[in-house]
Amino acid sequence: MGAIEIFKGYLNRVNLYIYSAKIKKHIRQLEKDIFEINGRINKIERSPTLVSENYFINYLNDHQRMMDYVKSENVYSFDNAIQQRIMNVPRDNWPASYRRLELVYNQQSEKYLYKLDELKSQINKTNQKLKAYYDGIVSCLVEIERMKKNYISYSLYTGMLDKYRYIYSYFKDAETDNEKVQEFLVIYSSCNEDNVKKWNEEFVTREMAEEKDFFSDIDGKELDKQQKWAVIIDEDANLIIAGAGSGKTLTISGKVKYLVEKKRVSPNDILLVSFTKKAAKEMEERIKERLNINVDVKTFHKIGIGIITAYSDNKPDVESDPKKIIKDYFNQEFYDNPEQLKRMIEFFGYYLHIPKDLEEFNNLGECYDYHKHLDFETLKSKYEDKNYINENTEKLKQNLTTISGEKVKSLEEVMIANFLFLNGVEYEYEKDYEYVTSDQFHRQYKPDFYLPEYDIYIEHFGITKDNRTPWLSEIDEIKYIKSMEWKRELHNEKETNLIETYSYLTKEGRLLETLRKKLLEQGVIFIEVDIIDISNKIYDTENGNHFGEFIKFVSSFINLFKSNGYDFDQFETFIKILDKGNSFFYNRTRLFLEITKPIYRYYQSQLKQHNLIDFNDMINRATSIVKAGEINFSYKYIIIDEYQDISVSRYKLIQEIRDRTKAKVMCVGDDWQSIYRFAGSDLNLFTDFEKYFGRSELMKIEKTYRNSQELINVAGNFVMRNKKQIKKNLVSGKNNDQPLRIFGYTGENEKLSSLKHLIEQIVNDYGPKAQIMLLGRNNFDIKFVDENDDFDVKNTKDNIKVTYKKYPELDIFFLTAHRSKGLESDNVIIINTSNSLLGFPNRVADDPILSLVITSQDELELAEERRLFYVALTRTKNVTYVLTPDLKMSVFIKELIDTQGIEYEILQGNTTITNNPNCPKCVQGYLKIRVNGKTKKEFLGCSNYPNCEYRLNDTSVIHNKIECKSCKGYMVVRKSKRGPFYGCSNYPHCTQIMDIVEKKKLVR
Repeated sequence: MGAIEIFKGYLNRVNLYIYSAKIKKHIRQLEKDIFEINGRINKIERSPTLVSENYFINYLNDHQRMMDYVKSENVYSFDNAIQQRIMNVPRDNWPASYRRLELVYNQQSEKYLYKLDELKSQINKTNQKLKAYYDGIVSCLVEIERMKKNYISYSLYTGMLDKYRYIYSYFKDAETDNEKVQEFLVIYSSCNEDNVKKWNEEFVTREMAEEKDFFSDIDGKELDKQQKWAVIIDEDANLIIAGAGSGKTLTISGKVKYLVEKKRVSPNDILLVSFTKKAAKEMEERIKERLNINVDVKTFHKIGIGIITAYSDNKPDVESDPKKIIKDYFNQEFYDNPEQLKRMIEFFGYYLHIPKDLEEFNNLGECYDYHKHLDFETLKSKYEDKNYINENTEKLKQNLTTISGEKVKSLEEVMIANFLFLNGVEYEYEKDYEYVTSDQFHRQYKPDFYLPEYDIYIEHFGITKDNRTPWLSEIDEIKYIKSMEWKRELHNEKETNLIETYSYLTKEGRLLETLRKKLLEQGVIFIEVDIIDISNKIYDTENGNHFGEFIKFVSSFINLFKSNGYDFDQFETFIKILDKGNSFFYNRTRLFLEITKPIYRYYQSQLKQHNLIDFNDMINRATSIVKAGEINFSYKYIIIDEYQDISVSRYKLIQEIRDRTKAKVMCVGDDWQSIYRFAGSDLNLFTDFEKYFGRSELMKIEKTYRNSQELINVAGNFVMRNKKQIKKNLVSGKNNDQPLRIFGYTGENEKLSSLKHLIEQIVNDYGPKAQIMLLGRNNFDIKFVDENDDFDVKNTKDNIKVTYKKYPELDIFFLTAHRSKGLESDNVIIINTSNSLLGFPNRVADDPILSLVITSQDELELAEERRLFYVALTRTKNVTYVLTPDLKMSVFIKELIDTQGIEYEILQGNTTITNNPNCPKCVQGYLKIRVNGKTKKEFLGCSNYPNCEYRLNDTSVIHNKIECKSCKGYMVVRKSKRGPFYGCSNYPHCTQIMDIVEKKKLVR
């Protein structure tokens, strides 16, 4: 190669290096333009305003030179001379860096053109989106205005917010002068809970005014303001709490009429549910015949049957009396199962009743009152009296008398006695101590239990763990502790063997466990007893009376168990999760579950054997069919009457129908009248309504048209002792200074004469054709009336008709409190308010075991019975009269007298001791004159005897009560060499004295 060629080659390479700088400059410009285009794309993407049609054209014009350069597809097109020179250089001679530079240029050129297309596309996309957003803004504003013309439900306004949320999110931080956008942002953000509530209130107020004529004639009656609100409000889920006699049915009728006539809802799209066939029929007749609206009212039974039949083309047979199957178990299977017999004996012997900690009582009298309903006769006593059940069941239940005489003084002593008996340990109760101990201050010592085979004494001391008795007065506590010490010293002195147990062991659940351990340490041998023999002699299962309440309890448990959808394996699950912290409650609950397991198995097998299902099976099966989507509904509204009676299984069925149809729910009821837990109802589904139904509206109907304001106040204060109940401020336009009257009696003869007197009073006030509802807690409460020749008692379809022969035109009928719910009468007489097992309250109905099968148990004791008593109190239009036994007054009646100042009346000719001095030891009892069987001398004893053994020899105290200023005992006449004086009845523990002359001065 010649020198010239070499020089040219060198020159060309130099040119390549020189011009690469210019190429790099163009590449940098391309990168800058690409970055700038990206910025425009991002800005346009977020633009709150439409992009001008000329925007892209103007942009291209501004960048025409670069566009031309890139489109030439030649890196050297910026200079033709350079391009020619470069092209003359063989590419093999180009430096590698130059070739890479050319590659970068080509890539950036392509990217530049791509970004221009993307810019154009983004402009079109943004404009299309903005046009859609502007259309959406208009639609949203129209929709909100339309919503405000009706009731706005939670799902409606939250659905609207969700529907347009993307538009709001796009514009909320944007800077724009667009008036529609600004208006949208303001109105959308105003759709919050507070404003929606305000708009709804404005709508309801406006609707009441505009539809005044409509609301003034619902079945010929005008709705009050709260009823109108309940009709108009249209939340997704609505709970209407209706007080007793507040026009609940009228409100439901008004709702149906409003939906059909004003909201154009088809009657076929309304599911109206009632709990009983009778109530459903009455509701249907009222709406169909009086309002001329052809709507079906269905019971849950009808709904369940309808779903199953529609799905399977086979109508199932539903057991009408499940409790009968459980009764049959006790009659047919009970004796064939020795293990079951043993469990039952143990349950009745140890665990039928729950001992209450003495520290929970303010005084002994409260403790005695609490336990008055219990049968303190031991199993041993019942065993030795073979006719115990057949002849004396009701007698024993009513007054706790025994035939064999072994009746202990406390539930804890019953447990100890039954423990000894069921373990084959012979004992004697309160046998005289083997050494004489009686003196002027002490009667003969009688230890609680004596075991003759082992020469062992057992004393059960009612003390706390710190050796206190806070339920006693200061002086009586001193006396009790000294008595304990005296007994211990006596046993120590006489070298007799004493085993001690204590009340605090019961609180800790260790009483029987500790007793067992101590007896074994003393060499006591436990012998297995003949359970079948004991059962044969103690429990007569054929007539079923003794087991009646227990059978109800088991039935309630199984009903609630199945309502939850549990199966047989759940029994073992329950046992595994039991709290072992308190052995009494653990053993009690476990024993009950082991008793109930074979009953449940028998129950289920009988259903299967006879090709039957029970109510819960039916509801649960129907729920599964709906959940699986096997059947369709068109309901837009579900209205449930008496919702306080809802069970878990019923709730699940309604919820599945609601999930399938998106129907709105309106539930009407009164938590104060929730009284059907034994049938499966679960009050928590009412009181925690929103927890189960989601966002809801709670309304109250508080104007009652039945009771007087004074009775409402008394009954309301009574039921609201349970803070779990929903507070209501019931009002009435009626007044009555004495809407509730309580009359005491001492015996059955006085009870009957008191009833006759009350009837006479009603006749005097309302005439010989007046209406009287007699209310009892149990069906047999009317028995004392039926046994009297002055009355004629007959069963009818709806109630028990009672004819008083003196006034045959009186409309007298008897109902249990349960059956009276929903009914009313001009006058009401409650005839059973005894503090007994089957009195009012019924003590078996509430039991902590039920907490296993309900969502949450009432914290207040006897809460269900309290609601039932509220129902009884509020059935009257005029006056509720109450008959109560003077010495076994129900705790509910005591509460009404003590806390609400209801007067306690005794009819002329009847006797009472409630005006006598109170017993200074137990505080709640009354002193009454008794006669010593041996000496025939009179003395004062406590009305709570034999539980309270207080006695006073000076009977003048009953008419001449002087309280000791020091210890609250009574001052009694004593003698001295100087003459008579007053000394304290608690002497020698209290030495307070008073001169008789001083007393005379006080009298003056």
